[in-house]
Amino acid sequence: MPLLLNKQIDKQSAYAVWNIQETFLALPYLSPEPFPADLNPVRQAEWIVGRILVKSLCEKFDIEFDGISKEANGKPYLDGKGVHISISHSFPIAAAMIHLEKPCGIDMERPRKKHDYVKMKYLHASEMEYKEDLQKLCTIWCAKEVIYKIFGRKFLSLKDEIKVSFESDTVIKGEILKPEHASTHTIHYEWVKEYLLAFGT
Repeated sequence: MPLLLNKQIDKQSAYAVWNIQETFLALPYLSPEPFPADLNPVRQAEWIVGRILVKSLCEKFDIEFDGISKEANGKPYLDGKGVHISISHSFPIAAAMIHLEKPCGIDMERPRKKHDYVKMKYLHASEMEYKEDLQKLCTIWCAKEVIYKIFGRKFLSLKDEIKVSFESDTVIKGEILKPEHASTHTIHYEWVKEYLLAFGT
């Protein structure tokens, strides 16, 4: 099976990455739970692989996998468990993260023209120095998506209410600026082949 990474972050968290190479006919036989029949083949593949990854992460921590549901705002959670999960899809790559205690987020993207086209919708004024660097734009996008997922997918402006700064070649500091929800987050990032992977709590 094309599992690219299955990495323990610390005693309470881990992430895994999958390169989807199976045929659309083969994937349903790998699904750890019944899948929606109304999804198109790509979305169905992402749905199934996301759950395969979460199930593998549960096994790492001896947690029984009983399925995944979504909150009203779309945030996924493990049925009957108090741990936190996050899932990202960018076909043919999928990634998932688990944390035993804290809300977490993971995102995976390949630098694309899209990041340049919409940069003025997500770049904070303090990030404008990177507006011509496609790799940095992709990294900022991923880091903000991670923070958005940690926050719980409630309304949050990527441009005005999330600010990020590069601490090193592997760490970003992210800040939620919304007054009633102000917080600081450490986002780790790395390249997996041509994809930028970012994750944090």
